[in-house]
Amino acid sequence: MDMDLAEKSCATASATRGQLSRHEINLLHVRLSPYADVVERETIAWMQTSALLPDERYLEKVTRMAVWGYAGFSHPFGRIEELTLYSKYITLWLLWDDLVVEKATDLGAILDGLADAFRWDRASLTESNPYLRAWRDIVDGYRQLGASRDFVARLRWKMACWVKTAASENRSVYATSAVSPWSHLRKRLITIGVIPTAQLLDLQVGDVDRIPAARRVVLTASAIVAIVNELVSVEKDRDRVNLVALIQKQDQCDFDSAYARVVDMYCLSLAKLSALLNALPAELKEWGLLISHMAQGFSYWHFVCPRYDPQRIICRIPT
Repeated sequence: MDMDLAEKSCATASATRGQLSRHEINLLHVRLSPYADVVERETIAWMQTSALLPDERYLEKVTRMAVWGYAGFSHPFGRIEELTLYSKYITLWLLWDDLVVEKATDLGAILDGLADAFRWDRASLTESNPYLRAWRDIVDGYRQLGASRDFVARLRWKMACWVKTAASENRSVYATSAVSPWSHLRKRLITIGVIPTAQLLDLQVGDVDRIPAARRVVLTASAIVAIVNELVSVEKDRDRVNLVALIQKQDQCDFDSAYARVVDMYCLSLAKLSALLNALPAELKEWGLLISHMAQGFSYWHFVCPRYDPQRIICRIPT
């Protein structure tokens, strides 16, 4: 998306606000992988054989994740082998977050288990925990696709950062009086999960973490996904910390005005990402396009996934 189109997207959300019963965002970089359906089937079958879906309740939970769109919109150009492994990773992560990390009382045990599963020199994992066995299976899959020791080490470090920040967020998720909008958003930049996920897209590119311009791209993509998640979760998470409610409290405005400001934040983040992508060196342009599709693909997934109920906002994409 170039800067003009990004600004137009932002202007559309603002200018039509008074005429719509719901707010509106416009996305241009949304494409569905041709392998989306088969990858969803293979991901669910793998989870079943990995003892991650012991009964129908678990299967329903994963089905409501709309795995076809979760992976298919966020990584639309991946080869089928790569997309299948990517789908396993992000779907396992979402289930693990919901059923293990959010309920954990022993953070050290979570981190130790994750570190063990991601160890490069571990030939196998003699572990009864099906989640840790599944993580190890995925790490082995990335090694078979050519991931280096450094790639796995960086991914392990990012996942550990995510676990620690998610635990901190979970401890304060109901303490709305003690949280500012910006401290909440800073945590969401990590807990939304884009930082490790973006690394899964650079398997053929190399270590982009060492490039400041690339790091800024990833952080802005994180903001895009985090903000849209706040927008579509505001109804179901009324008793939890949400950026809209925090803006409303800080600015002492009505709820709809606060919601509109967060929509504008989303649109401005799209414009910022566009500018950052335009400034990337030539050898990272293709990677930048993948990141843009990931950010907008994850955004659009929120509008097709039964996990969310976007009553106050609609999303338009080119037909």
